[in-house]
Amino acid sequence: MIKQKYIKRWIPIADIIFKKYMPIDYLPPVQIGSPKTIMKIRTELVEMTQSLQVNPSEPYDSIMEMIHGDKGDAILIQQELLPECYGADNIFCHYYWHELGHYFAIRNEYPGSDLHRFNNPGLTDDRAKQEGYWFWSEFIAEAIADHVDELHCRIDNADIYRPETLTWEPEQWGCLVDRLLHYLDLAFEWSITSIDEAALAMFFATILMDDATRHYIRAAENAELKVYDQQLHKPVKMKPGSIEPTCISDAREPYQDMLWKIKELLEEQLRKKEFWKIDEDFLEEIGQCLLSLLAEKVLLEEAEDEEWWL
Repeated sequence: MIKQKYIKRWIPIADIIFKKYMPIDYLPPVQIGSPKTIMKIRTELVEMTQSLQVNPSEPYDSIMEMIHGDKGDAILIQQELLPECYGADNIFCHYYWHELGHYFAIRNEYPGSDLHRFNNPGLTDDRAKQEGYWFWSEFIAEAIADHVDELHCRIDNADIYRPETLTWEPEQWGCLVDRLLHYLDLAFEWSITSIDEAALAMFFATILMDDATRHYIRAAENAELKVYDQQLHKPVKMKPGSIEPTCISDAREPYQDMLWKIKELLEEQLRKKEFWKIDEDFLEEIGQCLLSLLAEKVLLEEAEDEEWWL
């Protein structure tokens, strides 16, 4: 388990980098919980902030959590779950920037919009906006983390940032594809009545904002990827147009049109200078796409059940 003294060193460094690339001065307080103290600290933070996030997942498996309430905000770090590996500090920063992304998006909404109200699990009206919010909140947090990560690499580490040197061997881009397929599988593998909005949000944030994945997609579009030739027993250049790099075409056919539509909506939003600002109409449009995906999933599941019984 990573010692708290290291975590406490990483936090101010990550704060400086985040403030450098996002227009914000004040960041929320941070608490670190050990296995023995994590739930006690969380309860105290929920009470202090007057948050509606009173019921954590069972088991509580969040590496980090941004707790938002009427009386303030705080970030809780679960020390035990932080990856302990080579580059742990960089991994920590990305996870931490994701939580700061949540905070930034909430604190920089259009005045008076209070979109966070759609996060209330007890809400019965505006189902589309609620679905849209759950998706958007995870998408924008990861998009902001990717944005900060890219600028930090490209500007602060310009001496070692050399994406143009990538030769796009199968092992270089295969792991990126595996990640995208993993998110797609998670998004649709739940029960017949649900879609994992967070997994789908991570999928779209990765193809649209993750630096390595965007380079891979451009390389595929320019036919620069190498694929393994089973007859020649070596990597060779791909044939133009032979790979659809986003993996949307790997999703089940009834899902694909709506996934392409979501991608188009997000791309349009990301072209805006303040790409983190949305309104209720945008939430509803995204939410309707998610409800359409869910309807397709229900139809597919019911059709498969009928085939099984025949």
